[in-house]
Amino acid sequence: MKNKFLKIGAMVSLLLLIVFIFLATNIWGVDGGIYFDEKIISSVHENINPSIKGFMVLLSFLGSAKFYFILAPFLILYLVKKKHIIELYALLISILGSYGLNELLKLFFGRHRPYEYFLVQQKGFSFPSGHAMITLSFYAMAAYLYLRNKELNLKKSLIWLVTIVFIGLVGFSRIYLGVHWPTDIVAGFSAGYIWLYLCILGVESTHKRRYKKLQT
Repeated sequence: MKNKFLKIGAMVSLLLLIVFIFLATNIWGVDGGIYFDEKIISSVHENINPSIKGFMVLLSFLGSAKFYFILAPFLILYLVKKKHIIELYALLISILGSYGLNELLKLFFGRHRPYEYFLVQQKGFSFPSGHAMITLSFYAMAAYLYLRNKELNLKKSLIWLVTIVFIGLVGFSRIYLGVHWPTDIVAGFSAGYIWLYLCILGVESTHKRRYKKLQT
């Protein structure tokens, strides 16, 4: 069953890599939005509500590096206590690798943010969205590690559903707050999923080698 999901994950990763490359080539040297960027972000900003803005700021915080510094130590202590060393490395690599890769991609593409839509101040370049990329790779990895050896049931399905909805809302919050073009979010999710898949592949491969070693 896991091999089947890994194969599906590989196909999805390839598709998202194509999406990322397509967007990357089209934003290169362009000052402003492309395709649906302007239409979506302007439509969202026609209906700004102060109370919703506060909720979006909170969601954005939950997907920020500041919050990871609060949350990560608890997860690390839990994994150390359970002696899940492979999972511990996977979690650290998923967040640190995703963060580092995102910074490199932003510097390489150098896309400017949609400054005219800013509801909050934000520094740095725009493409791909760090919140979208890191939130997907980190929270989905945490959910995967927690649910990895559990049977598929209603609880497991609900946890995945909540995780996916939360990740999507964090991405939307960045558009709502006007600090990212929608294509930044799509590219961030694409890159985040690819990184997540590589990390999961590493976990499964390591466990497989470990199991074979114990059998010999």
